[in-house]
Parts: sequence; structure tokens; C-alpha cells
Amino acid sequence: MFKSSIKYKLLTFDELVINLDRLSRFKLPEDSFNRVFTSVLQKCLIQPTYSKAEIENLDAKYISDLVKEIWNKSVKNCCNTETNNINCNKALKLIIEHAFKNIDKRTKTLINTKLNISPILNMLSYKESVFNLQFLMKVNEIFNQDSEFNIESLIELRNKFNLKYPISKILIVEGITEEILLPVFADKLNSNFDKNGIYILGAGGKSKSPALYLKLKNRVNIPIILLFDADAFEICNNLKETLIRKDKYILIPYGEFEDILSLNLIKRSLNNEYEPATPIIKDDLHIYNKMCENIENFYRTRHLGEFKKAKLSKILAQNVKYKTDITKEIKNLIHNII
Repeated sequence: MFKSSIKYKLLTFDELVINLDRLSRFKLPEDSFNRVFTSVLQKCLIQPTYSKAEIENLDAKYISDLVKEIWNKSVKNCCNTETNNINCNKALKLIIEHAFKNIDKRTKTLINTKLNISPILNMLSYKESVFNLQFLMKVNEIFNQDSEFNIESLIELRNKFNLKYPISKILIVEGITEEILLPVFADKLNSNFDKNGIYILGAGGKSKSPALYLKLKNRVNIPIILLFDADAFEICNNLKETLIRKDKYILIPYGEFEDILSLNLIKRSLNNEYEPATPIIKDDLHIYNKMCENIENFYRTRHLGEFKKAKLSKILAQNVKYKTDITKEIKNLIHNII
């Protein structure tokens, strides 16, 4: 009755990959699963059709069955097989339950949908895939149908292959500089963030970090660390009242993150990138109290266009070669994070 009463079109292979990526990213499960399942139904259903609002009011088991029918038929069509390594589904569920708590009944039903995952993974290139899919690909490769494993087994897998998943710690940073450079510095210090399951979230400014923390603190099972510039002392004082015991904040010892970077690294990176412009010398980095103002002055006086932190961070990341490129202050930050 159920199957004969619906008409639908199939998902393409690319659409399956995009949706699997969205389901396995580190994101609140009610957001990711509702988004993907709603998208599948709206895109594929021919009869009946539902608006987004109508889907929100449908029974979760009915949604689960519909999506399972469309997804698995699409996988068979694209991958020429129905054989599924259910350990991929088990691993996905385990990492969600490891990271998140207070998952509502509706979302749990969607998470438990038996979607065929492994045939998709078998057709992907490991090197060209994102971290969350690489994690599932390793599970698919190493754990066969008879394998017994738990979250500790998956953490061991992460540690062995630097997989990032399962996520074991969240690091909330103010901006793009920390987001780009901290993993590079950590890797140079043999403290790889992916191996340690550290997931960085950029808040987009110190004033937005507390709101992001408050959104997550009662929803995640894992510790949260907030990293602030030195001038966020008052924000941190206010946060003390809301911090859960496993969570903490770290203040940069002085100034902004850019102020504790190696002068040699900055000088070498800018000169390599902007040759044959007049080279920057160390004295150029002491004109103003803030390093960003000194770098902005370098861009202005050499007519190099607008100074953007994201671009600078990528330039610096490409030029990190030696442990001496990492200052004592940054080493201490990474030690406290790990």
C-alpha cells in the first residue's frame, strides 16, 4: 500500500554524496537530518507532494520510511548494488551520540533510518573527500559485517589516521586567523588537531562567541574551549557564571592573536608573497602597538591592495616551516587546548 501510493524520482549520485556529507558533518543532528530529509522529499516526491511546513508536521516514522525508499532505490540505481555494510550506519550513529545529548525523539527516528551508505563510499576517492566522509570510508574499509566495535574503537581509528571524527573537543575562536593557523602550528608541534578530534568553530568576533557557546553547551557531550583576545576579560568574567565544569576559556596573554605571532614568520611570509615589492623589515613591525596595524601599513605603503586577515593567514600558513616559527605564547595556547 505504502509503495504503490507514492511516485518519486531518484537522486543522482552527486546528490547522494552531498546529502551524505551533510548528514555526517559535525552539526546539531536535528538541523542536519531534518534539512536533508526535507530536501530529499521536496526534490524527489512526485505524488504526494509536501511543503516544508507540511513535512515538519508529518510523522517521523513516515518520513523515515519515505526517505529510505527513495535513498536506497537511488543507491541501487547509481551503484548497481544493494549490499550495505551496516557498520557505516552504526558508526555514524555512534559519533552523533558521542558528541550530542538531549536528542529529541523525532530526530532519533530519522537517525535510525537504515540508509544504504557503503555503496556510495565505495565509489568515492579517499584523497578528494572531506574529513567526515573519509572517516566513514575508513570504517567501511576496516570493519566488516562481523566486526564488533564501539566509540573507543572509532577514536582509535581517528588517532591512527588523523581523521578528526569522532569529535572529542570543540574550540571556539574569534576569527579566521586562529581558525586557519592554529591547526598548522599544532601539526608542526606534533599535536595534530585532527588526530586529537579537535573541531574549530569560528564565531565571527568575540561578541558572538558567548552566544555560540550558549547554543551548544547543553547540547554537546564533549568539552568546549573558548579562545579570546586579551581584551575580552569582561566577557570572560560574565561567562564564568555559565561555564559547565568540563568547559573553559583561554585568554591570549596580550593583544590579538596576530600580536603573538613570530616576527620572523611574518617578515619571511610577506616578503616571499610580495616580491619584488620593497621588503618588510622588523622595524616595520614595531611602528604601531598592534601587529595588524603594522601589516596594514605595509600593504598601504607598498600599494598592495586591501589587507585582509583571511588572505594573510593563508600566506602565513604556507610559510610555516620550522618550530622556531611558533612563539612560546602559541605553544602554551596549543598545550592548553590539547
